[in-house]
Amino acid sequence: MIKPIQLPDGARRLAFVSDLHLFSSRSNATEHHELIRRTIGESDVCVWGGDLFDFRWSRLNGDQATIEHALRWLDDWYQQFPGVSFVFLDGNHDAHTSFTAQLAAWSDNRDRFRCGLDCIRIEDTLLLHGDVIEGGGSPDAFADYRDRWSDRPPAGRMASGVYDLAIATRVHRAAAVAVHRRRSTCLRLMRWLHQQPAESTAGVRRIVFGHTHRLIDGYRVQGMEFHNGGAAIRHVPFCPVKLKIQQLGDAG
Repeated sequence: MIKPIQLPDGARRLAFVSDLHLFSSRSNATEHHELIRRTIGESDVCVWGGDLFDFRWSRLNGDQATIEHALRWLDDWYQQFPGVSFVFLDGNHDAHTSFTAQLAAWSDNRDRFRCGLDCIRIEDTLLLHGDVIEGGGSPDAFADYRDRWSDRPPAGRMASGVYDLAIATRVHRAAAVAVHRRRSTCLRLMRWLHQQPAESTAGVRRIVFGHTHRLIDGYRVQGMEFHNGGAAIRHVPFCPVKLKIQQLGDAG
């Protein structure tokens, strides 16, 4: 499940951008456009960390319209930054079967873009969407969780209205704080990490993740460092993660 990724020669600057929830009414990603643009421009590699797009709550006219807008959005960034490599990690809100297939076909002709991944490792840093913590963290539970999201139909008008009300009254932020407490979330990720093959995780010192909509900047638990950029959702803090990658064995 953990895929080691080699950075291009000389690449050391890493950006992690997740949880934009584009095309949903709760997203305020357009307000962060300049911040995202500046972050990518200061990076060698940009990891799209999942839930960039929101198929469940999309306001567009059907899944295919959402897919086409998503691919155009990705292509805009790809063309704008010819010196940056991009990696797309699946999240639960954009783990959509048709989108995954069309994204793979789209990426075939783009040598600086990789997709079809849930979790990657770059030197001492592990990057993932973060929903591996759902269902107890076992591989089977995670697979079941993602399957429940993969082809969920768009929410109806009534459900969307209820959700919009939750956003307006900030219930969603209170729920995220209650369900995804910082220390307990980090410990759940560490438990998941310890269930992975030792050869895949030896030397990992940082975990970068999304999903929880909780901003975390270098929080440390039991010698592990954690980063989360929050979410581009109204009333929720958001700031893309920027890191310098050091090769294992380098001094310092």
